[in-house]
Amino acid sequence: SSGTMEAFARPRKPEGVENKTAWFVGAGLASMASAAFMIRDGQMDGSKISILERLKLPGGALDGIDEPKKGFVIRGGREVDDHYECLWDLYRSIPSIEVDGASVLDEFYWL
Repeated sequence: SSGTMEAFARPRKPEGVENKTAWFVGAGLASMASAAFMIRDGQMDGSKISILERLKLPGGALDGIDEPKKGFVIRGGREVDDHYECLWDLYRSIPSIEVDGASVLDEFYWL
């Protein structure tokens, strides 16, 4: 938040967003985060966002693996330091697939 209210205020819906589409090349962190912010902040319908990836495994340089029962998993136990506010902001807006009413940030914090 860096002491500013912009981190907490919800943006207005952009005019004409329902008539737009978005295409991302590469399924790395930048594309996936951008798509999530377009859904949350840009209020774009997720069905209008496409992410193209030439490799079998999405994630780009995240060094991840695909576990059929767990989904996409980042290997190596990456640590999230106390200055990753943009990532926390993103994680708090993504609902948990395992715990009703919780976010990915909640799960990460509990871990």
